[in-house]
Amino acid sequence: MPTVIVLIVLLLALTYLAIAVFSKKKKKKSDGKKLPPAPKWRLPVIGHAAYLDKDKPFEQIDKWSKELGDVMTVHFGMDPVIVVSRERLLNEAFLKKSSNFSGRPSLFVHESCWGKGLVIRDGKEALSLRSFIMSTIRQRIVSSADCIQSLVSTETSHLIERLTARIRDAEASTSSASESFATTSTMTSSFATTSIEDDLFYVVGNVMTQLAFGRRYDHGSVEFRNNASWLTTTTELMQRTAMITFLPWLRWIPYFKYFEIKRKAAEVHATMIDDIQIRRKSGDYLNHSQHDLMSVFMRRIDEEAERIKLEDDGSLFTDDMLARIMTELFFAGIQTECNTFGWAFLYLAIHQDVQEKARQHIWNEIGREGEIRFENRRNLPYIEALVAEVQRIANVAPFGLFHKNHEETTLDGYTIPAGSIVMMNLYSTLLDESVFEDPRSFLPERFLSPSGELDQRAMKRSVPYGVGSRVCMGEIIARTELFTVIGSLLQKFRFSLIEGEEYSTEQKMQLTIQSKKYRLRIDLA
Repeated sequence: MPTVIVLIVLLLALTYLAIAVFSKKKKKKSDGKKLPPAPKWRLPVIGHAAYLDKDKPFEQIDKWSKELGDVMTVHFGMDPVIVVSRERLLNEAFLKKSSNFSGRPSLFVHESCWGKGLVIRDGKEALSLRSFIMSTIRQRIVSSADCIQSLVSTETSHLIERLTARIRDAEASTSSASESFATTSTMTSSFATTSIEDDLFYVVGNVMTQLAFGRRYDHGSVEFRNNASWLTTTTELMQRTAMITFLPWLRWIPYFKYFEIKRKAAEVHATMIDDIQIRRKSGDYLNHSQHDLMSVFMRRIDEEAERIKLEDDGSLFTDDMLARIMTELFFAGIQTECNTFGWAFLYLAIHQDVQEKARQHIWNEIGREGEIRFENRRNLPYIEALVAEVQRIANVAPFGLFHKNHEETTLDGYTIPAGSIVMMNLYSTLLDESVFEDPRSFLPERFLSPSGELDQRAMKRSVPYGVGSRVCMGEIIARTELFTVIGSLLQKFRFSLIEGEEYSTEQKMQLTIQSKKYRLRIDLA
């Protein structure tokens, strides 16, 4: 009997919600405003979420965008989300109307677990914080000894040494085994392998660690790997809890592991706070020769503390905010960059012709020993085109972060109510057949002119970092890393598939689009 009563109550609740939704929809129509179209068969409570494959939600969103147009409404739970697709509308919303569409909506999981850091903060205070972070990053672009390029080049050199040693060891092993079996007909073979994302984790991680904290770890460091293990755990948990953002009541269902990610977030935050307190006790951050982000931010915190005493005002420059920003930088910077490298070398191993063309291009332009630096990319247009194509086809962040429009406006003739949740559909934009011919093929040449120069117009039409005033803050870091590392490794090594192992370019999403884990054979070029 209790079960029957529960079912009846649930049915009544769903019916009530369905009527409420219908009434709300009817009222909107009667307002005389033309709202963006939505897919059919919207379900009570959960909306259109039921139709999204958890591993490939981007495919259904892409399908709907082709059916309904470049501006549409998809209901995630009870919340209508305005989905904006393809170049024309992205530019209109996030460039022409950037000030209106630069807001961030309230996101339950992020705010209740991680707090309001910089990523989801809205308003003038967010602009001030973002400006400060960007200014600090720009300083590291032009500084000499420890500029971003210098950090990337140094870490890439360490990786090259490590991979070279691995190849030498494999060759020595093969030679030794061949001598042992010289009197028999049995031959042995050995070759070096790389799980490229794991190897590049130390390059990406060390660049971020030095920029953020002013310290680095040896490649292969178990301590660093253990310290950063929260990244993998958090990614898995956040994927599980994604729908709770729109259906908060799901947090009470154990499957979604909401309270587990809440505990993990608290642990990470406490670790960041401990690091800040250690720096504060040592006082080393007060030395202005220390210009890692933590030191610069802590000096600003001290300045703000003095100002607040005089002006009796508040400030976002606090230890708590610094800890949140550090967490966001690490999570966004390391995960997405390693994923992109994973796709890059998978495609290069599959497309040996592209890999060889890139290598010959490097050798012809700067030789086998010349240093590859981002500022010299004009001499290596094929490598820059290759990086652009990797980012386009990998499509690692297919939707970016949610936006919010501050005021009511129109897009493509449709009314966008003030305070709407707005999503960039970068997936469909980067695979738009009207812009990129044969978009699912790996063709770096699409970013080159007939004469072999970089096609700047084509480059501008590929927007893996998003569009507008809230474009990814780490863009210059990521571009420097991708160009330098891919070019440097192709200059020194050959990467190929290992016979008997399985490879796939099938895309699956775990917060970002990731490739299936794989190993490659690696030889000296």
